[in-house]
Amino acid sequence: MKKNLLRAAAALAGLILGIVIFFPWDALAPSLFAFAAREAASRGVYVTASSSETSGLVKKNFSYKGVNADLPVARARLSELSVEPDILSSLLSGEKSARLTFGRGSIVPVTRQPLEWNSGSAELRVTRDSVIVEDISFTGPAAISGSAEISTSAMRLVRARLLVKAPPELDRMFEMLRMTKILPLEKIKDGEWRITR
Repeated sequence: MKKNLLRAAAALAGLILGIVIFFPWDALAPSLFAFAAREAASRGVYVTASSSETSGLVKKNFSYKGVNADLPVARARLSELSVEPDILSSLLSGEKSARLTFGRGSIVPVTRQPLEWNSGSAELRVTRDSVIVEDISFTGPAAISGSAEISTSAMRLVRARLLVKAPPELDRMFEMLRMTKILPLEKIKDGEWRITR
């Protein structure tokens, strides 16, 4: 009985290792991006990438270069986006999770004043009803830290604890966003804003 259990465990481990090694991961990277782009487009966000690649033997990393996103009130540009999915956790739980790493980028809202950063990272969890982004950390001319949750059905911010630091000349843009109630912004001091919900 014990030998049969050991053989079954070894066979299962061999099967999982074979899938990890021989699965066509390079084809999966553009397919995942295309799926995410279709989902985003159905909600009014249009995303493109100039190229994609896959790295890592067991721990996979999907990298996308030249990422652009057209949102209802802004345009975002990223030199590079890396997605490191937690494959085991995603398979065992009802939610998908990944670590995101961002290269240099910017968000240009309707005021045309860019909010720019040098690098960033975040932990992403996608459930049936929401997208949860935690441990957000962006550095550069703009620094952003905190967490946020977006409802996938209503496409609205349902929870947020974010601190945004940016050059004081962007305060006019943040003030406009606060007045139009696009974001629940609160000014702490010149060049520093809090988003809380």
